Amino acid sequence: MTPARCCRTFSGSRLVRTVALLAILCLVACWTSAEDWPKYKRDLANDGLSAETGINSTNVTSLMTKWTFPTGGLISASAAVATVNGTSTLYLGSWSGIFYAINAVTGQTIWMFQVDQIGQCKNNGCRIGSSAAVDVANNLVFFGARNAYLYALNATTGQLVWKESVGDNRVGYEVWSSPAVYNGMVFVGVSAHGDKPCLPGGLVNAYNELTGAPVWSFNTIDQSTCPSGVCVGGSVWSSVAIDDVNGIVYAGTANPGSTCSPPSQNAGLYPDSILALNASTGALLNYYQAIKNDNDDKDFGSSPVLHEAKENNQCTRTVTTTDWVTAASKNGHIFTLQRDATGLTGTVYDNPTPGLGFIDTPSVRTAYATSACNTTGKLIIDHTNYIDLPNSNGAFWQVAQSGLGVATINKKVVIAQGVGFFSAPAVIGNVVIFGGNDGNLHVLGEFGHQLATFPIGANIYSGIAISNGRVYFGAINGIIYCMSVNGQ
Repeated sequence: MTPARCCRTFSGSRLVRTVALLAILCLVACWTSAEDWPKYKRDLANDGLSAETGINSTNVTSLMTKWTFPTGGLISASAAVATVNGTSTLYLGSWSGIFYAINAVTGQTIWMFQVDQIGQCKNNGCRIGSSAAVDVANNLVFFGARNAYLYALNATTGQLVWKESVGDNRVGYEVWSSPAVYNGMVFVGVSAHGDKPCLPGGLVNAYNELTGAPVWSFNTIDQSTCPSGVCVGGSVWSSVAIDDVNGIVYAGTANPGSTCSPPSQNAGLYPDSILALNASTGALLNYYQAIKNDNDDKDFGSSPVLHEAKENNQCTRTVTTTDWVTAASKNGHIFTLQRDATGLTGTVYDNPTPGLGFIDTPSVRTAYATSACNTTGKLIIDHTNYIDLPNSNGAFWQVAQSGLGVATINKKVVIAQGVGFFSAPAVIGNVVIFGGNDGNLHVLGEFGHQLATFPIGANIYSGIAISNGRVYFGAINGIIYCMSVNGQ
């Protein structure tokens, strides 16, 4: 963007220095809202909220394809975009087993990395379903693969820095979960190959980000609650959220053994749960179990999202602030749980929705509502959270959370009846963007009204990433798409 597009400048020979200074200030002002999207759902809270201002309801209908990039394999992971050595770089792997670094502006290849073709990967491919996480400060990019390895690569060159096995690929271990980097560690969930077979517990693991040395591991099946033998299940195929103020990792777990192939008895703990773990030690702080004896595969595929509720009452001179975590289940329930410095507090808002449930991770944005609390002009300022998520049956749901924390269903809009929405939405300004299994990219207004539908021609499982005024996602046709307003 040129200075003239965002600021008014002056002409005249005597104002050369003023013009130059204003040009610099205008450039800074134009780009202050530009940001990286360095991991799945952008940040450690997984809120999927862009602070940029270049895309909104007035210009989103002008989105056009800027470039496409063929990967040669189905894409289900989401793009990460980070500025590395001055270059805006997109990182994304496909089911071909190749991980790519691509110039995010031009769509040109920077480097490629082939993951190890070992174990079950030798015959069935070695998909990368894990979205990348980039640590710009240490010039590292992290991701997992079907071969049950977590990789750390040099973000500039693609050179392998370390790789760490999370389990034996031959017996079914896999990394679907997208890593998160915090306090010198990389955190990732460990799953199974689509529960065929299930394993004796999923895992939440932490590694030293510079060396790959294991720091701790939490097994999601408590065998002491198994009725007999060895219980299985509890995969962690969604991605963790991290409270970086209190040092707490939040993770969702999958179904228990009775829905696995082959089936086993159900352990009482901790399938179908949201876990709060100490980030330094992996110790379980507390948990919430959505279903105590799941016999119908109703696990948490949706990743937890962290957010804050706040109300400022000028009459009582009180500011009430509470912290929350929201996750949606395949049983169609949207759970909003209060949390604090000790983990989960026990306060739960359970909002059920009819029909098929949720796999994609919600996005959260905040709006401000004011109301008078007396006749002298003093106000109650309510920071209302709007939690947006499409479901697996073509509907868009929105939960509204008041400044005091009460969470209730606010809106349901049917977008495409019977269509699965697995793409994690992103929010920018007053629009929500996500992909569908109808081969379209959908753009909704802040309360669910349809603003635009862009035909892509292939189902979109990939979540949406937004950086520097551009929208990025992959599709099952193996193509990465970059769209921007008027294709600029």
